[in-house]
Amino acid sequence: MPPVPLEPLYFEPPIVEASVESKQLSCVQLDNAIRTLHPYRYTYKDGFYDDGFNKIAVATMTMDNLSVITDLFEGLLGVAYLGYSALVDLKEQRRILGIEQQISMLQTLKAEKHCFE
Repeated sequence: MPPVPLEPLYFEPPIVEASVESKQLSCVQLDNAIRTLHPYRYTYKDGFYDDGFNKIAVATMTMDNLSVITDLFEGLLGVAYLGYSALVDLKEQRRILGIEQQISMLQTLKAEKHCFE
């Protein structure tokens, strides 16, 4: 029987716990902290199909595969860039997830302090 990994295959973000300093913030300070975190929730990286470098990498790999005399370096360069692009996307998603968890923690503190009343 092949070995089956028992660990989760996907990234599981740690739960953000409220620190003592954040528990001492007033409702207005909590609102300001949430407001300053909101611009970091969004990604400013182009999508896969909108990124011009991805188009160049795919074209380079295609031309390398179609040509009679293949240059291995050009094809590997395209594959390497696509791998790099995927890693940047993954890092960006994890960054956004961390920010969203911080906002969620601050919103929970607001709810515990009854700031919505």
